[in-house]
Amino acid sequence: MKLGIIQVDYNFVDGLPERREKLLSYARSCFEDGADLVFFPEEYQYLTCPDLVQDRAALERAAAEWKEMCSCLAREYGAYIVPWDYEVLGGKVYNTSYVLDRSGEEIGRFRKVHLPYFEQKKGLSAGGDFPVFDLDFGKLGIMICFDNYFPESARILSSRGAELILLPLYGDTLRPGWEIKLRARAADNAVYVASEQIDGRFDFSFSGLVGPDGEIIEKLTEAPSCRVVDIDLERRPVTHTTGDPSISEDYALYMAKCRNPDAYGCLTEKSDPPSWDDVFLGKAP
Repeated sequence: MKLGIIQVDYNFVDGLPERREKLLSYARSCFEDGADLVFFPEEYQYLTCPDLVQDRAALERAAAEWKEMCSCLAREYGAYIVPWDYEVLGGKVYNTSYVLDRSGEEIGRFRKVHLPYFEQKKGLSAGGDFPVFDLDFGKLGIMICFDNYFPESARILSSRGAELILLPLYGDTLRPGWEIKLRARAADNAVYVASEQIDGRFDFSFSGLVGPDGEIIEKLTEAPSCRVVDIDLERRPVTHTTGDPSISEDYALYMAKCRNPDAYGCLTEKSDPPSWDDVFLGKAP
C-alpha cells in the first residue's frame, strides 16, 4: 500500500479555514501521487483557536464541517483519510482520529486513551479502547501523541492484528527519548508505525515512518512537505535464536508463541495515582 505522510508548517498566523485548506491540499498532493491513505496530525487546525474546545456547540459544528470536507476528498480520490479532531459525545469531549473509507464513510474511530495534564485540565475525557480497523490492504491501528508513552497501547493494537499504526501528535520534549520509544513500539511489535507532528521547532519528534524492525524508513525534514511511501505489509522481521543462521523464525509469531500473559496481571491492577502536586517538581501550572 502507499501511505501519504505530511509535515505541516508551524505558525500562529493562519486561522481555522486556512489550516483546513492546507491539510486538504497536502492530502490532494499525496493522492495525486497514488496514496491509498492519508492521515492528519493532532491539533493543527485549532492552533489559533484553542478556546474552541470550551464551546461545545461551536466545536461540534466545526467537527461536522471538517468531517464533510474530508469525506468529499475521500470520495473524490477513492482513498482512505484519517482526520484528527475533537468529538463531542454525550456531554463529553474526546481527542479523536477516525477512519473514512474510499467512499467517504466513517468506519470507526479511536479516542485518545492517555491524557496529559493540560488535556485533563481542559476537561477532556479519555477513551477506553484500542480498536483495529480492517481496510482493503490490511489492518490499521491508531494511537494519539501521549498514548505512545505507554507500551501497552501499541501492544494491544498489535495483539489485535494491527499491521500499521498511525501516530498523530502535537510534538514532544524528549530527546532522544521520543525516537527511542517510537522505534521500540515498532520493533517490539513487528509493526509499521507512522508519525505526524506539528511542532518541529525543537527537533524532538518527526513526521515519518518506522519499519517493523525499528528502522527509520522515512523522515520528513522540511516544513511544509508531504511524501508518499510504499509499505510492504507482507514484510516480516526474522530472527535466528538458535544461533544457526540457516534456521529462521518469524519474529512476530515467535513472540506470540512465547508470551506468558499469566505473569502480566499487575499491568491491569488499579492503584491510587499520585497527585499532580507530587508529579510536578515545583508548583503545578
